[in-house]
Amino acid sequence: MTTRPDAFALPHSDLNAFLFADVGTELNGSPLTILSILARLGEDPWAEAARLAKLPKGEAFDRLIQIMSKMPLGPQAVRNVGATVSRVIRLLPEPTRNPVQAINGAVANAARPGWVPIALLCVSLVFGLIGMLMMIQPAPPTMTVPAEQTAVQSSPDKLN
Repeated sequence: MTTRPDAFALPHSDLNAFLFADVGTELNGSPLTILSILARLGEDPWAEAARLAKLPKGEAFDRLIQIMSKMPLGPQAVRNVGATVSRVIRLLPEPTRNPVQAINGAVANAARPGWVPIALLCVSLVFGLIGMLMMIQPAPPTMTVPAEQTAVQSSPDKLN
């Protein structure tokens, strides 16, 4: 059984420091991160970051230089591309830990609810049902006296 990535688990990924690292600005002045570069190139940022993390640092460096060369970088970013890539490569998780497993672990931890909220929900439902049952009480029985009996009791001459 495969698990789908959970959008709320990705903020807890080991790859985020790398993906959200600032790498410069475009020619139009827009800031760039690794995530924005990969997304603009049509790549899945987390999958590509996981692939880069599996590579030896030298190969990851070369691959990231290739990726960044496809973006219209500002002059300052072009001059510093080697230093920038060296800086962000260090943000990748160590290859001993599989980045895909890191993402799946974050997904599993985020998707697994704690027992406390579930227990509180159950307790509140039980108290709600008890309260509803207490409010629904059967009406007390009312005694109706026929009209003939009340007339007989009220006239004193019929008692003798």
